[in-house]
Amino acid sequence: MNLLRGFLSGVFGFLLFDVLVLLGLIISLNLTVLNPDFVTGELDKLDVYPAIIEQAKTMLPSQQFIDDETVDKIVSELRPWFEEQADKVIGDVYAYLKEDRELNVVISLEQVRAVVKENVKEAALELLPPELQGVPQSQIDAYMSQIYAGIDNFIPSTFELNEAAVGSEIMAPLRQIKQIIGYISTAYKVLIVLAVVLVLLIALAQWWQPKPITLSIGITFALVGVACIVGSLLDSLIVQVLGQFIGASGIMSGLQSKLPQLASDLTAPVRMYGIGFLVCGVGLIVISFLFRSPQASPGTVRS
Repeated sequence: MNLLRGFLSGVFGFLLFDVLVLLGLIISLNLTVLNPDFVTGELDKLDVYPAIIEQAKTMLPSQQFIDDETVDKIVSELRPWFEEQADKVIGDVYAYLKEDRELNVVISLEQVRAVVKENVKEAALELLPPELQGVPQSQIDAYMSQIYAGIDNFIPSTFELNEAAVGSEIMAPLRQIKQIIGYISTAYKVLIVLAVVLVLLIALAQWWQPKPITLSIGITFALVGVACIVGSLLDSLIVQVLGQFIGASGIMSGLQSKLPQLASDLTAPVRMYGIGFLVCGVGLIVISFLFRSPQASPGTVRS
């Protein structure tokens, strides 16, 4: 009988180990790449927004009255607005991926228009053509109105991100990602239930004896902790993979030096998860020595 109990306890402990390790990975995903707050925080840490802005500046066509100094001034004034709206877009996209919501992001660009017009006005008034020198203010206002109309034609009043705007080529992978996230959410709930059931099965296999129960579960918890901690130390592999991706894509190559910090942040949740289980496991093992060994009842046949 004791041999059978030990065998069943070992099997349930092995299954519990697998379940808890998978649960740790899912929790880590939920706290990192599936968490919009984490993503926006990492983008800020990595200075991704300034890198995007600098690349966008190089793609701007040359325009009258808009020299490099004017562009820098416009970018400086709009940077807080840009970062705020980028965070909003990320949040709305994640809401579409994780919740039962349609993809529909609308951002007003009136503030952009206003800032560009103000800076262009300053530059244009300093570089008035000869035929407008000394003319009445009404003619200058008419001239500026034409410039403003060109700005309004170039910058739309709103930016919209929806299924019609992005097209089927982008929506198809987004729907696949949404489906995968749904599976992850379901697996998270199922694994929690399985973990509780397996703990109860271990207790039942040990016939509710506290010493073997705490010892068996403690060993399993400790092994889970060690596995997760060791796994979190593979952040160098994450750096290598991300480095190859950035190198192949040729975008934002300046982020290479910051990849170790990103990898560390990505693995931090599973590392803390492992430390927690290791501490709990060691604690349960220590507690198990405080209980008496179960005594075989008279007439019990030892296997």
